[in-house]
Parts: sequence; C-alpha cells; structure tokens
Amino acid sequence: MKRTERHHLKEDDMAQGVHWLVAFFEKYKREIYIVAGAVAFAAVVFAGLLVVRSHARGVRSKAVGQVTALAAEVAQKPEKLADLEKLSAKGQTARLANVELARYWAEKGDAAKAGSYLAKLPAGPKDLLFYQAEDLKAQIALGQKDFDAAIAIYKKVVDEKPKVYPADAALFHLAESRELKGETAAALELYKKLQADYAQSYFGYEAALKVGKLEARK
Repeated sequence: MKRTERHHLKEDDMAQGVHWLVAFFEKYKREIYIVAGAVAFAAVVFAGLLVVRSHARGVRSKAVGQVTALAAEVAQKPEKLADLEKLSAKGQTARLANVELARYWAEKGDAAKAGSYLAKLPAGPKDLLFYQAEDLKAQIALGQKDFDAAIAIYKKVVDEKPKVYPADAALFHLAESRELKGETAAALELYKKLQADYAQSYFGYEAALKVGKLEARK
C-alpha cells in the first residue's frame, strides 16, 4: 500500500472517531452534564471537608498544648490548678485536663481526689489517652495495695491488645502487680514471656532482670 493511501486511511479513521464522539456527546449530553456536575460538586465538598478537618486539627492541637503547658506549671505554681480545672469542665480539653489533674493529685498522694477526676472520663474512645488513664488507675490501686484492682486493669489491657498502647508495657505491669501481690510463680511466667517475646525492648530487659532476681530466691 502506498504511503499516500495509508495517510488517507488514517485521516478517515480519525474523522470517523471524531464523528462518533460528537454523536455520542449529542446523544448523552444531559447525562454527561449531570455526571460532570456531580463530580465537580463532590470535589468541592471533599475540599471543604479537608479545610474543616485541618482547622479542627489546628484547634485541637492548640488546646492540647494549652493543657500540657498548664500541667507542667502546676507543679511549681499550684495557683494554676484553677485554670486547669476550667479546661477540665468541657470541650476538647476536658479528657486530657482531667487526666493531668488526676496525675497531679496522685503524685501528691491524694488517691481519692485523683480518683474523682478519673471517674469523670468517658468509657471511650479507646485511644492512647484512655489507656494512659487506665494505667494511672492501676498505679493508684497499687499505691493503696489493692493488687486485685490493678491486676484486673492490666489484664484487660493485655487481653484487648490495643495498637495505641505498648503490649510489653502492659504485660510488664501485669507481672509486676502479680509479684507485689505475692503471686511469684505467675509473675515469673509473665516475666519469662516478656524476656522471650520482647528481648530487644526496655521492658524485655527489665523482665530479664526480674527473672534473675526471682529465680535466685528459690
């Protein structure tokens, strides 16, 4: 086939393609406009959501920073407790502020007051702050020699296997609670599990030291 003929065939194919597209558009013009409009609307909504979420994250970050700064101050300036109390009343700062207030009073040795703030926390969401509060509850229980309460808290955390809370930390604290209660055999078993499964972690190392001490007592 000569080059000129091939060129004409290609031109004919292109013309037919353009004609088909024009005919398709004319036939489905209404549907095409509807779909295009829907896509454009979805894009605007999505962009709006991104802006709203970005703003919300900024507000939340500022609130968290405010609570954290106050919590650091109250150790030296107890008069700042009133400001932290206000932030614990409502809004995005309430959960964190209540945990920080509970931690402050726990460090002061006032378990009852610390517990009153922890009691204000909702049952969820089960994020890192939730499990930090649970850990604080267990530590307060240990301070009061309520070993069963501490064991129950840490056992629940271990069983739930949350992604936001280190599994080795929960397991170590559970082992430590059993050790303090006098359940040496159960504690030793948990320490050995930590030593085997988390050999490279801080709690795995601490567990190895515990294993050595407990086995030396036998």
